[in-house]
Formats: sequence, C-alpha cells, structure tokens
Amino acid sequence: MFWSYIAEYGYSLRITEKSDVYSYGIVLLEVLTGMEPTDSRIPEGSHIVTWVNQELRVKHKEFTTILDQQLLLRSGTQTQEMLQVLGVALLCVNPCANERPTMKDVAAMLMEIRHENEDLEKPNRGVVPNPKEAISCPSFSGSSQPLNRSPPQ
Repeated sequence: MFWSYIAEYGYSLRITEKSDVYSYGIVLLEVLTGMEPTDSRIPEGSHIVTWVNQELRVKHKEFTTILDQQLLLRSGTQTQEMLQVLGVALLCVNPCANERPTMKDVAAMLMEIRHENEDLEKPNRGVVPNPKEAISCPSFSGSSQPLNRSPPQ
C-alpha cells in the first residue's frame, strides 16, 4: 500500500527528504521482517512500525523474534548486521521528522556496517560469535538503546 510509505504527506501534503527517509525505513523493516507495512500477520491490523516498536520496546522481545525466519536461517553469522540495520531502520521511522537522519547519513551508516563487518570477516580477525557484541556499534545514537536491554526475567 503506497500510503504506508509516506508518513507526513497526509498531514502536510508535501513530500520532504525526511518523508523519503521514513519511507526508506519502512522498506528496511519490510526486508528484515518479511512483512508488508500493513501485513495481515501483524496483530490488530497495526502498521509495521507500531508492531516493531511494540515487540521490541514494550514487550522487550529479542530482536530476532521480529526477523523473517527464512532470512535468519539463510544469513547464518550475519545476525549482527541485521541488528545494526534494524537500528538504522528505527532511526529512519522516528515519529519526529526532525530527529530522523538524512539519506546521506543513512547511506554512511549502512556503509559503515558493511565495512565493519568486512573487517570482522578477514581471516585474522574472525567473526564476533555473540550478536549482542555488535550492539555497541559506534554508528548508532542513544535512540537505539532500547534494543540493548535484555528481556525482564
């Protein structure tokens, strides 16, 4: 559904760079979760952004529970990259447009994730065995901190 991608258009009747960033965040969430913005698998007919925030920040579920399980199975050791990309997606869909990164910043964050993980995969370095170690990626601001918490026990 096209309207799921343009957050501010309905309010201001203008498309801005920040609404483009929001739309890109939706696309990232679609890739990571395997769901459409208004997917019938999302409980209560919620939007993908609402669902992801609910699962991670309110219910404190592990981030892997929202990932497309086929993607997770195929990716093997790339779980840390998926967590980092999820952090970028959440920055992009921030409800406050002024707090969203620019597309230039989004591209830089994604390139940094790619380069950091290429370095980790070099023969002498090895791959980080614990995806939670990847959370300390310097490319993320404090707005991704809710992802760092362990679920209450």
